[in-house]
Amino acid sequence: MSKDSEPPQPKAAKPIQRLGTGALSMLQIACFTVLLLAANYLGSQHHKPKDLSEDLSYTLSSATRRYLSSPALAERETPVKLLVAFRRSNPLYEKVRVLAYEYGRLSNGKIEVELLDPIRSPDRTQQVVDEYGKVFGLAFGKSIFTSDLVIVDARDKAQREAAEQPDAPRSASPHIRFIEAETMARFETDLKEQRKMTGFLGEDALTTGIVASIEGKPRKVYLLADKCGFTGDNNDAPLPNFEGALLTQNALTTRARIAELDRIPDDAAAVAIINPTYDFTTAELEVLTEYWNRPRSSLLITLGTNTTPPRLRAFLRNHGITPGKDRVVTRKAGRIVSTVRGTFTEGMEFTRDLWNKTAAFDGATCSLDIRDKDNEDLIDRRILPYTLLATDSEFWGETAFSSGDPQFDIREDNPGPIRLAGAVIRGAATRDDIGGEISRMLVIANSDFLAPSHFSDINRDFLASGMNWLMGREELAGSGPRSLGVYKLPLLDSQVSFINRINLFFLPAFALLIAAIIWSSRRA
Repeated sequence: MSKDSEPPQPKAAKPIQRLGTGALSMLQIACFTVLLLAANYLGSQHHKPKDLSEDLSYTLSSATRRYLSSPALAERETPVKLLVAFRRSNPLYEKVRVLAYEYGRLSNGKIEVELLDPIRSPDRTQQVVDEYGKVFGLAFGKSIFTSDLVIVDARDKAQREAAEQPDAPRSASPHIRFIEAETMARFETDLKEQRKMTGFLGEDALTTGIVASIEGKPRKVYLLADKCGFTGDNNDAPLPNFEGALLTQNALTTRARIAELDRIPDDAAAVAIINPTYDFTTAELEVLTEYWNRPRSSLLITLGTNTTPPRLRAFLRNHGITPGKDRVVTRKAGRIVSTVRGTFTEGMEFTRDLWNKTAAFDGATCSLDIRDKDNEDLIDRRILPYTLLATDSEFWGETAFSSGDPQFDIREDNPGPIRLAGAVIRGAATRDDIGGEISRMLVIANSDFLAPSHFSDINRDFLASGMNWLMGREELAGSGPRSLGVYKLPLLDSQVSFINRINLFFLPAFALLIAAIIWSSRRA
């Protein structure tokens, strides 16, 4: 037999290096342990929560986040106490709990959150009753814990120590706020007379409570009621809606008659002139001018429903904003449309969150001639007008708005784009030493947007941002809390019947058909 036919000799097996293999395995385990510990440490020190809910119901608005990082909280020595006394069976418990922890996280520890279940923690509940029970009774006229609530305590250390003294009177403190669960939700009654929750207002209620407890007393806004053309105090009227919107910003509206005032009170955070219908007398205009010439004065003026009274129009023109004697309209599909849409312009910081967004004004809207350019005479007087909101070129200011079918006339009407809102700053706003002494004015060319039926979310944010800017609380300006609601899809009886037939017959038949095809193919 030849040598080529001999079977190959097997190679000698390489000896196993058990010591080296064991050392390598230990090194891998050590490296994995170090990486695991490092990942956990970095994750605990540098992390960012993500709201994965469908409607972002646990994400705080920009206005709330801005306030939580503002000096109002950052400069506090004593943290604000946020006590969430909710039973776990409450349907709002989880939403309120997560929101409360978001407030504590974003405030960098300036808000201390405590959860309390009055049923499961009777000892702690009794301590809370001893501390806040009498104060709650004075404020609401009933016993505490008859319903779930949130307690906001913004007292400083000295105030808390004084209240803990045995002989201290149990009087209501302006720095303690109670937010009942009922105010954190919106309810409606259906056709069957059943009361159901249709919206969650938790962030709105918590932010309002925190601001109110920190500031103590609400800001006062004087509404000149004797110049206003709106009447009625029902829930669908503009004035009650305006006053309610200010309450959410911890501002209390006081209706005043300027004809009975020799001087605007010094505690006025702002003066509101809503839908002016009746003109100012010479003496009344002197009172208004004296207030405007003070440091830190603020004016809110909404126009539109009626032609601006002559003396008020002259006052505004003297400060760079002239209301037009017209109505802003456009023509679509051969008919006149008075619903005006404008875009927020860039410039003023308090409307930053609204820049390039669109707002709609229903009802009567007039044009504004704002001298934000070529205004050296105004600059010499330290008066700076700014444009906040403007339409595109399809809208125009119709001077013959009372006619049946108005047409644009370049000789008489005001061509677009039309300015709808403007701001005026009087004083040296760029100087650090006296920059806080400036006076501010906000002019809006529409008043009907204050009606609840026209009060959209962006209009609400614009009004809230403008009022906070007027009152010197720029940190609260911006997009405010959203109302998270439950929405129903209206369906006809025929549509419901069709959906039921699909679910009960067509879908099972389709599944049975697919199964039969698969069975037949396997048999073949």
